[in-house]
Amino acid sequence: MILYVCVVKQQRIILTVACMAIFFEALDVSVLNMAIPRMELFFHFGPDAIQWVQTVYVLFYAGLVLLGGRLADTVGRKKMFMTGAIMFVLASLAAGFSRSFGWLLVCRALQGAGVALAIPAAMAIITNTFTIPSERNRALGIFGAMAGIGFATGLAIGGLISNYLGWQWVFFINVPVIGLAVILAALYIPPDEQHAVRRVNNTLSALLITALMMLAAWLIHDLGNIRQHYTKYFSLLMLFTGAAVFFVRRERVHTSPLVDFRLFRLTGVITGNTGAFMLGSIFLSYIFLLTLYLQRDLHFSSSQAGLLLFPFSILSGVVSKFVLPYLFEKMGVIKTGILGNSCMLCGILFFIGSYFTGHTLFFILCAVACINSFGMAITFPCVTILAVQAVPEQQQGLASGINGTANALGGGLGLSLVSLVMQVAVAKGWSTYGTGLGVLVLLALAAIGQLLLFYWRGKSGAGVVAVRAE
Repeated sequence: MILYVCVVKQQRIILTVACMAIFFEALDVSVLNMAIPRMELFFHFGPDAIQWVQTVYVLFYAGLVLLGGRLADTVGRKKMFMTGAIMFVLASLAAGFSRSFGWLLVCRALQGAGVALAIPAAMAIITNTFTIPSERNRALGIFGAMAGIGFATGLAIGGLISNYLGWQWVFFINVPVIGLAVILAALYIPPDEQHAVRRVNNTLSALLITALMMLAAWLIHDLGNIRQHYTKYFSLLMLFTGAAVFFVRRERVHTSPLVDFRLFRLTGVITGNTGAFMLGSIFLSYIFLLTLYLQRDLHFSSSQAGLLLFPFSILSGVVSKFVLPYLFEKMGVIKTGILGNSCMLCGILFFIGSYFTGHTLFFILCAVACINSFGMAITFPCVTILAVQAVPEQQQGLASGINGTANALGGGLGLSLVSLVMQVAVAKGWSTYGTGLGVLVLLALAAIGQLLLFYWRGKSGAGVVAVRAE
């Protein structure tokens, strides 16, 4: 009995450590948005540069998270978690002391790299700590829910922190909490076992896919200026195509591939990663547009915007704690995911209603409730579970990395697409409607995501994606 209590206590501490990491990784994406106006004044960068503060972070994460997943499987889960968490802490500290925009981008890239090492390892630690399927899915659900809560909380507190403490503190807040997570990980996560998998260096593939993602984001972002330098643009497009083909061929024959394409034979992996990509493309662009809308169109100060959003972050926690387990039990994972994405879609419709009608505040509050409190809190855990639940134990770090890549890549490319639409609006003299056109892009993305989820649900039938969380 005493042994059982000790095991349960250790499991809870391990889950808490992993949740601290994913919470602050998600919070770091959204908390920055409310601080952007003050950062603009400090660094004197133009509107065209705003999106790169986020894009560099998510695309470095997307590019290196596959390597992080592979290293978690081969080098060791605990080693990679602690390495990534320490890197994230140091990069956050350095970002807070930034005095130039270029140095800030370097720090954001290092933050993304640290998270890319830590998060797949955290997910693999969870799946290996909780060996009973029902407990594992419940733990993964909590882990994914903490990401949704982190996104919502970041939007709520970002404005308050930047207004009262300064924009630097959106980075400094990471240091004590993730530092504590590192200490707890050192004390409570069991040592890594000796792996039978031969360690083969595949850093080139990690760097190559990171470069491909950055180039893809630039190609989308700069599409509106193609007439000014079409030769350069098409040369880079050909370079991107050739490098992408080389990457795929290299991965198919490499002895330790960064991406094991055989995983995509599993319906749950396809469904989870498709959902993660679409969710990332919608949510990161949404928080970017919401920040602009509240502070530029509705003339909220950063602190007023934070106070407005704070209750919805609390509601997000309530939904994750009490509503999500009930939905898993009654509906299963994929149906719950469809319900969560429906909330995202409704929230975007409310956003459009706020922008194009006179009921501004009422509709934007409805939008925030649907997306922040319900949509993310429900959908993110679903796509996380779907992406890893049917994967063999020795490849769960890799599967976690692929899921992180899909979500972050969607975020980076979606943000570039929205930025492109807003640039075109300015060029055409429609700058007044730039935010509204960006929201219409989100509506299209959410509708596509919903159709894809319905498609995979029908194709899977009673297969793996219908597995219940309990």
